[in-house]
Amino acid sequence: MVPYVAYLRVYEPLCAFDETEVARWSPYTSSTDGSNTLTMLRAEQLDALTATLGAPAIAPPVGEEGVYVLRDGDDVFACPVDLRLRSWLAMASLIEELGDNQLRLLTPGSIEHISPEFLRWRAAHPDSVPHIRQSTWQVPPAWFLLVEDAEREVYQLDRTVETAQDGPASVRYRLPIVRARRRCGRAFAAVRNAFDDDPVVATVRELGSWLEEFHPHSRVELDYAGVGRLLQQRCDTDPATDTSARDVARAVQALAAGDVATATQCYAGVVERWRLVRLAEHAN
Repeated sequence: MVPYVAYLRVYEPLCAFDETEVARWSPYTSSTDGSNTLTMLRAEQLDALTATLGAPAIAPPVGEEGVYVLRDGDDVFACPVDLRLRSWLAMASLIEELGDNQLRLLTPGSIEHISPEFLRWRAAHPDSVPHIRQSTWQVPPAWFLLVEDAEREVYQLDRTVETAQDGPASVRYRLPIVRARRRCGRAFAAVRNAFDDDPVVATVRELGSWLEEFHPHSRVELDYAGVGRLLQQRCDTDPATDTSARDVARAVQALAAGDVATATQCYAGVVERWRLVRLAEHAN
């Protein structure tokens, strides 16, 4: 079972990494059977489950990290899982939200256990950013700023070995990063002119800054993964025909034209659709 998480990934060309990393990833990059994505999704889920059942309750993942691989003709692109970095950044966000004292009540000793290690690593890698963003129970509306329907492809989340039957389908969008940056830049200009200091402006600005951290020949992937299943269950919407990307694009176009009413209507439809999906988090 793939968990109810959606992902935004950046795959960089192998020339963007040092030779040691590329050599370590050779078992992944040399495979051509197309199974890498599902293998890594299952591995991420297993790591999350192990961390949940472990002690302390909040701890950085251990062991060697893998990499997602994307092939485009003869070109090979890699997206490191970056699970330790993502976990550390999530911890930092949680501490910022709850505060040290509140978090200590929930997980005694965990902050003291993780912070020194993270600070040492961060000092040695001050410019590192994760190649993967994830969102549980929804696809954030801002991610749709980067993609269009023509870039969408359907894939099977799983396959039962015993029966050779395909499991539930999900969708992903794949595109060059230069295209994603251009769309994000247009959206930022539109929302900044319309809303000035609204939080959505900061959200789009931060998304664009993240994309700028990677090699200009990279590829971007928005993967519904397990959230695609929820969209079907909660909204009776086939992920392959979901109009969220189109609706967000229309909202940006309306904002650029000064039509705030139409923009609000288009965006509200996307927010409501994914609000229904997020309600599954509280389902019994």
